[in-house]
Amino acid sequence: MITYLLLLLGFVLLFKGADYFIDGAGELAEHFGVSHLFIGLTIAAIGTSAPEAAVSIKASIIGANEIALGNIIGSNIANIALAIGITALFKPLCIEGSTIKFELPFSIIITIILLFFAIDFLPLHSLAQLSRIEGIIFILLLFLFIIYLLRMAKTDREKNILFNKELRHNSLFKAIFLVIIGGFAIVIGGNLVVKNAIKIAVLWGVSKKLIAISVVAFGTSIPEIVTSITAGLKGKTSIAVGNIIGSNIYNIVFVLGIASIINPILVQHKISNDIIICLGFSLLFFLYTLKKKKIIRLHGIIFIILYIIYIFYLIITDNPIVM
Repeated sequence: MITYLLLLLGFVLLFKGADYFIDGAGELAEHFGVSHLFIGLTIAAIGTSAPEAAVSIKASIIGANEIALGNIIGSNIANIALAIGITALFKPLCIEGSTIKFELPFSIIITIILLFFAIDFLPLHSLAQLSRIEGIIFILLLFLFIIYLLRMAKTDREKNILFNKELRHNSLFKAIFLVIIGGFAIVIGGNLVVKNAIKIAVLWGVSKKLIAISVVAFGTSIPEIVTSITAGLKGKTSIAVGNIIGSNIYNIVFVLGIASIINPILVQHKISNDIIICLGFSLLFFLYTLKKKKIIRLHGIIFIILYIIYIFYLIITDNPIVM
């Protein structure tokens, strides 16, 4: 009974935390005169990427290479397929011009670079791996993305130089408090949900393999999923989209960059298939936004169906990567 209550508490913390987090993030945007998209790409994306960073960097330190890489690839797939897919079921996600021109293409490019590194594209390696040099390349790409974000913030403030002064006088302390409290609740709630869902699955006699694929598979993506759904329901779709795209970018250039610098990550050849699938989801996302400039309910349904097919693919091929 305690396990079920803790699972319920985890979901309450997740959704209530996301509620506070989005409200605080929105107030921060208004206070500093920046766009909701900027907040999604920075505060929201960095905050919800914390679980992936913790898991993959720790895995790299102890030499658990498959977990370090598989966690990131699986999380990025779940972010698009589930976070974007489920959010679109409730409300269409309008995609801003900068997202189509830069952020999504940048996300696709770094995924392609990751694929090249993973299949030992560079001829100097005797084994397929993400080396320290490749990790440094990712960190340099992170700096490039940060420069882009700084320019975005400057442009946002210039556009909003005459924005309502009353909004600017909103309590900064209150906004920061909501973001911090909401962020902590999301992290703690996500942890409670994953741990207790695993315990319940074991009690029900579910196999370890199926647990790994289903529960643990998207455990580290729960913060992104809940935060994006909450943002969408509140009408702050730019935060939802920015959160997912930003999180996927940070997962590769920051988390894998740091992890491979700490300890070069040996890459199993079968993981290349998962990276290709991740790239496929990103390209499909881009094509939908390029054509419609929005993600509608039909797109969300397609993403979810494709994710279910992907889970069956993992079961059939006996290749459950940790997400």
